[in-house]
Amino acid sequence: MKGFEEVFIVAWIVFGLYMLVFMVVGADLWSGVRKAKRRGEVRSSYGFKRTVDKLARYYNLLIALTVVDCMQMGGVWYLDGYYGYHIPIFPVITLIGAIGLGCIEVKSIFEKAEDKVRSDYQQVLMLAGEIAKHRTDPEEIAKAVVDYINKGSGK
Repeated sequence: MKGFEEVFIVAWIVFGLYMLVFMVVGADLWSGVRKAKRRGEVRSSYGFKRTVDKLARYYNLLIALTVVDCMQMGGVWYLDGYYGYHIPIFPVITLIGAIGLGCIEVKSIFEKAEDKVRSDYQQVLMLAGEIAKHRTDPEEIAKAVVDYINKGSGK
């Protein structure tokens, strides 16, 4: 029964890590909404869609890290059961990944809204430069606009 208790505890730890990542993304969303409100921007579904896309990417990463942890913990369990090595079963890799994602979100929360707007302006200026460079070739202008739109939508 000792093995099942460990698995149960590890499952709760992994669940807790997943929920903490969800909460820190929620805190970033709340921070972003407050910053947009302070700047007088309209909150649209586009920003919320980006948060959902970010959550999907984060959970894809966490699931992959958890699979690697399962392999690692299976090896530790085998060494413990058959060779007497007493290494604790713990999802180390998932923990490191969750800490990394949390740090990214905390940095995003503390970023100034003006810095994010400045980055958007720089992208628009790059698009304007591309359009000016190819002002006689409509196909190149269309290509530059499509590239800009695709980059903005995360494609």
